[in-house]
Amino acid sequence: MIKILLHTVLRGLSRQKVYSLINILGLATGVTCTLLILIWIEFETSYDTFHQDVKQIYSVYENQKYADGDIFSVYSTPSPLAETLKKDIPEIENATRIVSSWGQLTVNVGGRNFIEKGGKIVDADFFKIFSFEKIYGDTTNCFLNPNSIVLSQKIANKYFGDINPVGKTVVINSKYKFEVSAVLENARENSSITYDFLLPFNFFQEFWDYDLKDWEANTFHTFVKLRKNANRNDVRKKISKIISKHVLNSNVELDMQAFGDYHLYSINKGSAGPIWYVRLFFIVAIVILLIACFNYMNLATARSERRSKEVAIRKVVGAQRRGLVGLFLGESLFFTIIALGISIVLVELLLPEFGDMINRHLELNPGNYKFFFATIIVVLLTGIVSGSYPAAYLSSFAPIQIIRGFSRHDSALVRKILVVIQFTMSVALFISTGIIYQQLAFLKRSDIGYNKDNIVYVELGGNFNNNYEQLKNEWIKIPGVNWVTAANQMPVNFANSTWDVNWSGKLKEAGDILFQLSFVDFDFIETFEMNVIQGRTFSKQYGADTLQFIINESAASKMNMENSIGEKLTIWGKKGHIIGVVKDFNFNSLKVGVDPLIIMRNPAAFKYVGIRIGKDRQPVIINKIRKSWNKILPEIPFTYRRLSDDFDYFYQAESRMSKLFLSFTLVAFIISCLGLFGLASFITERKAREVAMRKVFGANMDQVFHLLLKDFLKWMLFAIAAAWTMAYFVMEWWLNGFAYRIHIGIGIFLISAMLTFLIAFLTIYKLISSLSGIAPANMLKYE
Repeated sequence: MIKILLHTVLRGLSRQKVYSLINILGLATGVTCTLLILIWIEFETSYDTFHQDVKQIYSVYENQKYADGDIFSVYSTPSPLAETLKKDIPEIENATRIVSSWGQLTVNVGGRNFIEKGGKIVDADFFKIFSFEKIYGDTTNCFLNPNSIVLSQKIANKYFGDINPVGKTVVINSKYKFEVSAVLENARENSSITYDFLLPFNFFQEFWDYDLKDWEANTFHTFVKLRKNANRNDVRKKISKIISKHVLNSNVELDMQAFGDYHLYSINKGSAGPIWYVRLFFIVAIVILLIACFNYMNLATARSERRSKEVAIRKVVGAQRRGLVGLFLGESLFFTIIALGISIVLVELLLPEFGDMINRHLELNPGNYKFFFATIIVVLLTGIVSGSYPAAYLSSFAPIQIIRGFSRHDSALVRKILVVIQFTMSVALFISTGIIYQQLAFLKRSDIGYNKDNIVYVELGGNFNNNYEQLKNEWIKIPGVNWVTAANQMPVNFANSTWDVNWSGKLKEAGDILFQLSFVDFDFIETFEMNVIQGRTFSKQYGADTLQFIINESAASKMNMENSIGEKLTIWGKKGHIIGVVKDFNFNSLKVGVDPLIIMRNPAAFKYVGIRIGKDRQPVIINKIRKSWNKILPEIPFTYRRLSDDFDYFYQAESRMSKLFLSFTLVAFIISCLGLFGLASFITERKAREVAMRKVFGANMDQVFHLLLKDFLKWMLFAIAAAWTMAYFVMEWWLNGFAYRIHIGIGIFLISAMLTFLIAFLTIYKLISSLSGIAPANMLKYE
């Protein structure tokens, strides 16, 4: 049987080189796209699975319930929680707090200074929960010495080269000496927890003067490891009310998320998380593979007339239909295996570019059993699906009719439906890609309430205020520097919030309302060109202005204040007055709306210096800013960021998705065009004699062209209508995830229709042109 199969396939390849090549390339293209997507999906779903007891690890998070019915879920939890959970819940074996170092740290090693931001502060249980491999030292007791530091391999090599650094000393911020107690492997790319170095919690308390017994300050991520055979639901019930036991009238309930879901699944209801993209592109992979399979079906049956006599002879000499079905399925599997060989080469070549597109380092690892079995399944499904209809169709030929010269009459309905499905999928992808690009363009050009352009900012550590005042006085003298200000956070990363806000006239039924907080310096409003619609900004004319507040429109609305100026406001027991109302501005992604915001002066909280510079000669201006920095802070390297770059970071996921959609849409259209070519070839072959007869009776090729085009356009209309409907509802659902969104217009739909008709027109025109050069006598000589 295998010998017959190989003989049949090789003979077909030699006799129909062009069609065989198109078949193989179509399948190879579909399989390549599918494998690329599957490699990415396998990477995304492998996050954190390398931890030895990952099924026992959970992230504890808060569900904060507010008066308007909203539930705000956050990973930030109070400091005493980890120790309390471990002590009070028997099912919890280990618990750790994790927090990133606040701002930049200056690390001195052997007289060399390094600026680091990748530090984590953790409890000793961190090493009992997570399975990061040690390279040097002992992680079991690495924090017995409170002045211990654990380095990643990357940082250890950076500081000490290839030697074992255990026992070596590093100095942080010229004051705190730490001894290296261990070196861990670098955090893997598929790890949710990353680090350059790890410090014990006594450093956090000492350096930032933080009250680690405060139950109302949510700052830390809390992770727990349950004992084996512990019931997760029982633990969830036990931890849910712990906050309310320590905080009077608390609106917080605790819950847990499996650490295996930490990367992909959002804890906020209504937010799908990255799993949405994984599922979406899994569907895209299936769609492209089906398009490739349908393309094979069309091309395989397009030349059915040429294989009819082969089938008839095989049946005459005793072949059964079941054997013929197996032969044709084997043929499609053979083509798929050839396509797989081409696909493996293409995947290897395209994977680096594909990884860059989605910001992932992906590798082709045939030894990965998941990838191996997925590839086998893809090959089998592709071979069986693509060969099913040709096998059923070709094996049904009646030998007597074929031998006597009767053509098998077939309506080609199935082939037309397959092409309609192909183009439906392709047009739907095209429309979706267009809408995604439109939404991204809308977000980037939307008025966010302040001017993010021409703003650079630097982070200051150590004695902030002494350095800041000196730097500000130097920088403001530089030509091209328009404004200088300071704040605890830039407008793209507001993260401080509280519900401990009271005002005169606050109703009891108003309940707890979450307000965002920002601590800023003079000139903050002016630097970011925000619009003050009532009152004034902070000014040195009024002294320190530290117990005065500026609120945004959303806060004024929540407080039910028509004229807010002069109203009393109390935050954390500190009383002051509202001096201004600023127009709402977006300090988060435009996927979400604007939260109520309170702005106040608190120099002790400042971390960043924001600088507005002119549009012209920016490199020169930044170089002068650097020189002033180096003069005042020579021991600290100068680094800066552009605010506009941070704003673009909000939409990285959507930008990557749009690029992927565009790439796969082009692939889908190419394969669909091959399918259309196959269908057109089939129909024109069937109608060759009809075309000859019409030419004999005086018809010109334009009339024949219009006749065939009319038939094709009818099916293209079906495809377009189905694609429009599908794309509209899917994109409406996607756009509803944005607080600010476009309204879907008719333009992209019309463009997709014109493109589809153009493809159909050119394909039919090409085939009719090829028929026009054949003399009618040559087509009718056997009649």
